[in-house]
Amino acid sequence: MAKSAAFVHSLCRPIKLIFSKETTDFTTSETNKVLEKASQLLPTLCDNRGSQISVKHNLLLTMADGKVCNALTGTLSSQKCYICGATPKLMNGELKDVVVKKKHYSLGLSTLHAWIRSFECMLHICYCLDIKKWQAKSDIEKASVKQRSEEVRQKFKNQMGLIIDTPKPGYGNSNDGNTARRFFMNPDLSGGITGLDINLIKNFSILLRTLSSGYDINCNKFENLCSKTRTLYLNLYSWYYMPVTVHKILVHSTEVIRTCILPIGQLSEESQEARNKDCRRFPRKQSRIATNIDLLHMLLIISDPVINSLRKVPKKRTDKLPVEVLNLIVQPSILSKVPRQVTCDHDGKDYVVSDSDESNSDD
Repeated sequence: MAKSAAFVHSLCRPIKLIFSKETTDFTTSETNKVLEKASQLLPTLCDNRGSQISVKHNLLLTMADGKVCNALTGTLSSQKCYICGATPKLMNGELKDVVVKKKHYSLGLSTLHAWIRSFECMLHICYCLDIKKWQAKSDIEKASVKQRSEEVRQKFKNQMGLIIDTPKPGYGNSNDGNTARRFFMNPDLSGGITGLDINLIKNFSILLRTLSSGYDINCNKFENLCSKTRTLYLNLYSWYYMPVTVHKILVHSTEVIRTCILPIGQLSEESQEARNKDCRRFPRKQSRIATNIDLLHMLLIISDPVINSLRKVPKKRTDKLPVEVLNLIVQPSILSKVPRQVTCDHDGKDYVVSDSDESNSDD
């Protein structure tokens, strides 16, 4: 767990490769099969200087995106929260009549997608600032949103070197995790470009960096910041319905964190998403059979423990966490749970917190 996701993803062995359409029934059936096999795992016995140690395995289903979570929880609409069932209109309200399903806390928070969805939420609010509506309906409103979006995209490209909301050939668009991090790491410049409240962007930046830190979190302080951020959001932009992921962070994240046996940042789906680049890079494009054979072979080779032990991994760069994030982290666990070096800025001085075990990663 101390390794970063960019390195850990190379240690993930493929369990099964199926060429099939991803439907709700298929996702549910395959998940149930994996969970059934996981429940049958036997403890691992280790001998340490004559003492026998038994290690029990507890597998957590947290490497899941919103589509998988909706399929497993029976949520028909992607705009409804799978934890409490709130619709977009209810998410901006007082949430008095919703019923929280605590068993769905085990699916985690999908912290990588939280960066992307929060970033896209900020962008869409920015596009609609002139009309102050969740959705443009008339031709005049659509033209206004289109013109403002083009202006904002050009400003991001000129001032920050970011290409946003641009389709990529063959898959998705340019709104990835790295783009979202760049946006939230510089709230003053991002706020100046978008015209959004800088304090709101800063609060989201603190929340997202805390969730992704991989450290234990002070739930009471984190809950207070979530509540303040939600209040600020509703005071400024109540006309824009809160997306599901933003709602999940601001309303349910604290309870999800309390139920996790590990820091929530260590249960990210980032290592799974890092595989996407390998899946596009390795296979031959001759036929579907050749593509799938090459993909399975390469995934088995690069995830082999022996081959990985011979691999030279670049030294990990140190993370800089602002004071606001450090205040939300339970300090004693920095040394005991995550053996890594962290450079902290505080009172104009740099403080380095490190463990004796060195951690490396790909960038």
